[in-house]
Amino acid sequence: MTGTPTMTIQFRSGETKALGIIEKVPYEKTGNHVIDTYEDGPMNGVSVRYSMTGPDTARTELGALRRLK
Repeated sequence: MTGTPTMTIQFRSGETKALGIIEKVPYEKTGNHVIDTYEDGPMNGVSVRYSMTGPDTARTELGALRRLK
């Protein structure tokens, strides 16, 4: 993710990993949006919308994301 702060986020089946923290996250897809609702950890109860802007890029209120290959 670019922006403040710059970090690597891993999206896995039913969870994410960022800054060494693994959190349970179900994903909901609607059109070109993916909505994560965190179920534990520091973001418990928070939903984040990822707007897909290309096959390897997305945007959130927190910053832009790009797939690392």
